Amino acid sequence: MSRQGNPRTPEIEILEPSARGQQWSTSTIPFGPATAAGLAGLPDQCYAFLLDRKHYPPADGRRETLLAHFNVPEFLADRACFELNGYFGCKPTYDDHDTLTSCTTWFRILTKMVRKVKDDPNEDGHDYVDRESKKDYKWFETTVFTRWESPGHRCQVLVVDCPFDLPAKLRTALEKRQSGLDFRDPFGMHPDLMDQLIVHMDVSVWRIRDPVRQLEKSRLRAGAIFAPMHEISRHAIHASEILEVAIDTITEIQRCQTDIHEETRVLGKTYKKQAKEYSQFQIQLVKALKRRSDSSQKRLENEVHLAFNNIARQDNSVMKSIALLGMIFLPATFISAIFSTTFFNFGQDGEWDVSGKLWVYWAVTIPLTILVVVVWRVWLACSDRIMKSLERLWVVVKGWAKNPRGQKKQAKHAAP
Repeated sequence: MSRQGNPRTPEIEILEPSARGQQWSTSTIPFGPATAAGLAGLPDQCYAFLLDRKHYPPADGRRETLLAHFNVPEFLADRACFELNGYFGCKPTYDDHDTLTSCTTWFRILTKMVRKVKDDPNEDGHDYVDRESKKDYKWFETTVFTRWESPGHRCQVLVVDCPFDLPAKLRTALEKRQSGLDFRDPFGMHPDLMDQLIVHMDVSVWRIRDPVRQLEKSRLRAGAIFAPMHEISRHAIHASEILEVAIDTITEIQRCQTDIHEETRVLGKTYKKQAKEYSQFQIQLVKALKRRSDSSQKRLENEVHLAFNNIARQDNSVMKSIALLGMIFLPATFISAIFSTTFFNFGQDGEWDVSGKLWVYWAVTIPLTILVVVVWRVWLACSDRIMKSLERLWVVVKGWAKNPRGQKKQAKHAAP
């Protein structure tokens, strides 16, 4: 299931609280490159969602206009930041009395959604990959900009490129809160949004784990398993990478939040301590997801080892079959070879004559066979030392070949 807006008239979905902050309402406003500056009309406290990054203005001045509303550095409009796998930044402003008057933050967290498996999925959520898509995965490069101002406690959050169901899930979570958000806190709107991002990280990890489990259960032919295993392994590597970066991002958010809270007097000690501990709890959740993603990679490695072992076992069976055929035909070949020698002769009268020199055949064959076996055993035991000796000898021979005169002079000087 997926939801797409009209590509000609992109919209921003607004999620804003009621007067008491216990209920939240949704609305939409049209958004286009020419109306980026219209964000000034956003409610003072709201989440704004630009679901598709294709509608994010290009870096030709229009993106800078959009970011200017949130007072973020212009460098964020650059391609380098637009394609990074994660970051966090903060820009506080103080008045002459060292009082915090505004605070802007920006961060980026990526999520890779793999197509949902049809048989026995771990969860029954939406499939975030379009059915018409040729790819079996979809990237969500979620970038968040927040703007907080002390006069009036303005707190606005813009979320770019997120799963289509995130606004609805966030609204449900906000309305279940026992108390409303404290808009005196510059980071007051971060935890609930981060919770929903973590939920989608969890879905991403399990969507990668499900195909791994199917591979373990199906035990496909060794040759047929490598192509799907390669694709799943690539997804698992990406998941572990972005989760590692997400841990760093949330850790930096916690650090900055703690620094800001220490300078904010309007927030109580209990509120500050609980906010810090909850942020630490979110970090632990992402770390746990990272461990699960790493586990999927290890399980894929086990499947690779098993596939190689199966191939080796199949090769061993083939070699045994060839050896068996050789054992079947070797005695007849041996007898045929002996009787085809000149030591045996069928006369014209039909009598079978055996040469008195037959012992010569055995006198030569038996010692030669023993010699071959001995040489083979010696080579197995001393092959490394023999090869090193041959390499040293080759170096000496090459030296003589390049400069025979110099070698002769050195030999003369070395002579007593």
